[in-house]
Amino acid sequence: MRRISVELGSRSYSVLVGSGLLGGLGSLLRAEGLKQSDTFVITNAEVGGLYYEKVRAELAAAGFRSVVRHDIPASEEGKNWEEFSKTCAAMLAAFPDANAVPLVLLLGGGVVGDLGGFAAAVFRRGVPFVQLPTSLLAAVDSSVGGKVAVNFGGVKNIMGAFSQPRLVVCDLDMLRTLSPREVRSGTAEIIKYGAVCSAPLFEQLERGDLEKLLALDTDVLTDVVAQCVQLKANVVQQDEHDKLGIRNVLNFGHTIGHALELSADYSLTHGEAISIGMVAATRMAVKLGLVGVDFEHRLFTLFERAGLPMCHADKPGLFDRIVRAMQMDKKFRDGKNLFVLPTDVGAWAPRENVDWALVHECVRGVLA
Repeated sequence: MRRISVELGSRSYSVLVGSGLLGGLGSLLRAEGLKQSDTFVITNAEVGGLYYEKVRAELAAAGFRSVVRHDIPASEEGKNWEEFSKTCAAMLAAFPDANAVPLVLLLGGGVVGDLGGFAAAVFRRGVPFVQLPTSLLAAVDSSVGGKVAVNFGGVKNIMGAFSQPRLVVCDLDMLRTLSPREVRSGTAEIIKYGAVCSAPLFEQLERGDLEKLLALDTDVLTDVVAQCVQLKANVVQQDEHDKLGIRNVLNFGHTIGHALELSADYSLTHGEAISIGMVAATRMAVKLGLVGVDFEHRLFTLFERAGLPMCHADKPGLFDRIVRAMQMDKKFRDGKNLFVLPTDVGAWAPRENVDWALVHECVRGVLA
């Protein structure tokens, strides 16, 4: 097991990465200082069908008094205000006593982690929660850092809060039930970390570990997930509440990618949309002279090897929808856009007020 510490003073927590961690989960939670007697498990039907009974049994064995399950939709469309409200209502129904402080367990991917974390953050002004990521993408990215949110009014993640988990338990064995498409989707965020945060990670993927990662090789998976978690922890520790611009690095490819994901009605996975967003952002960086074509070639080669898309089928009105959605990006201020652009392998720079004609050109370039 690998332990990565996210150092945030009184809000510090550990991320545990390894195999077989679900066995003995209850004892693990106790050993990490979580003393609650009631638990509320937020999951979805598919993941719950695979793992909930094991989680329930492990919690019961460790002396947890009550374990309540609540399912939400698995898809990004279900990460909405209505489902958030249903989740809060279910939590209140399960624990109506004003003094009850349940431990919330988020058993699932990014949708469960985002919506469930937000519900935990506001229920009785905040109850402790633990992330149990079951997707590669959640393991390396969304389960760490404390951003919890839901989509609202046609804008992705617009309603939310900063609320750090008490613990993240990443049992890599749970990733073995993922479809190949979901594994590929998770590698998009891993490639992102290498592209703008870590040249050694990028080069490791180039040397052949990308294929081992796709095959869920235990040693490579453990190493790469732990590296990505550490990279994110380093960023979050410097800019927990996204006020200093440091945390922007995590949004490479996300400005256009998020807009495409929403505008394409979630026909793309998050990782697929972000890979296309990184393609557009890299072309923008090349045209602005911030990075050379060698970087572009190396990055696009990794996308090809990972089986990730680099464009999306165009359709009437899609471009306009993307542009409208992009203008709601949280980084944009006072009418000025802001893009996270690569400057070298493992390096980046913010670029404000990019000419909209160039932005439009790069968006059109990924619509085939």
